[in-house]
Amino acid sequence: MQGIDNGRERTIERLLFSLMNHEPAPDLREILAAPEFLPCLDRNGVAGVFFYSLQKAGGKDLARGDVYDALRERFNFQIARNMACAAAAAEVFRLLHRADVPFLVLKGLALAENIYPHFAMRTTSDLDVLIRGEDLPRVDKALSRAGFGAHDSTPRRALLNPPGYLASLEYRRPGSAFSYLHLHWHLVNTSTPAIGFIKNIDMERIWEKSRTGIVAGVEVLLLSPEHLVIYLCEHGLRVGHSFDRLNLICDLYYAIKNPGTQLDWDLAEAEANELGLRNFVYLGLKIVQAYGGKKFLSDETMAIFTPPALSVCERLFLRMQLKGRRLRGSSYLVYLTASKGIFNKGRLIFRTLFPPRLILAQRAMQGAAGLPALYLGRLGETFSQLMRLARLLVR
Repeated sequence: MQGIDNGRERTIERLLFSLMNHEPAPDLREILAAPEFLPCLDRNGVAGVFFYSLQKAGGKDLARGDVYDALRERFNFQIARNMACAAAAAEVFRLLHRADVPFLVLKGLALAENIYPHFAMRTTSDLDVLIRGEDLPRVDKALSRAGFGAHDSTPRRALLNPPGYLASLEYRRPGSAFSYLHLHWHLVNTSTPAIGFIKNIDMERIWEKSRTGIVAGVEVLLLSPEHLVIYLCEHGLRVGHSFDRLNLICDLYYAIKNPGTQLDWDLAEAEANELGLRNFVYLGLKIVQAYGGKKFLSDETMAIFTPPALSVCERLFLRMQLKGRRLRGSSYLVYLTASKGIFNKGRLIFRTLFPPRLILAQRAMQGAAGLPALYLGRLGETFSQLMRLARLLVR
């Protein structure tokens, strides 16, 4: 996140969550007038959350007219954007129903419609849908007939990807409201190897405990409330995210706070253990508790997930997060801990620098012809992130 050490941005973050938590918001008028205010909200994907929370707090008169108008314009734009995405999503959902393919909707519209207080608080750009891997060839044919084409790989090649890496395909169609349709066949989808925990995740368990819901006016499957919290923690802790944006924290915040969902914390803890993600959930909840406060997420609830001990790497990562140093790539420290033993840690590092060729080619959305250049680019990208992380750790 750019400006990660900027004191003004930390003040904006605290103001946002004060409004969300219905707490006093000191210096509200001054902060709303700061030049960093709107860019910070846009970069973090939370302009809609701020506008809604500001209205609920009766803060309209405290905002300068042009600032309030800019927030309202963003909010109205997101309403129109989400409605257009919902219409496009409904077409895809009906197509999958006609093909008799079970599917589950992830993130995006599913969160906007089912956990956020208002539809426009959650930005949407793509459509994430979970299917079973064996259904991919059949789905590919149905999508092809509707004008969609796989963009980053082919079904045959993508299904050959090793476990713990990319488990998805991007489908695009000219003129579609969403950027792309992202088909997943595993909850974990990453180019940084999840070899330390992938073997514990039983996808049939996810399907068995899913629930029905409505997205874009169509009946679909959704993650159970407990699996949703676990997934949002794992998703936020992917190396490509590392809870680097506030919208990742807001997703988890509203998944927990949603009054329409009765979370069973004991069941969530049992599921996190079964899936091998207890430490991921603890870290994710600890981060969201730092923003939401102990009235939102009590120490008693946190104690359910507290592991016997955190590794040095996990403590470093958590300390950075709690100080507001949300650097993309920093959760590699958590991945290192999940890879037990020197051999597996070495394997993680090697495969981070030198991913399987199928993974690297798919991530770069090109064939194998340019692999030498892609590997050099991967090395440069990794080295750059490590240098940024090192600079933060020595502060």
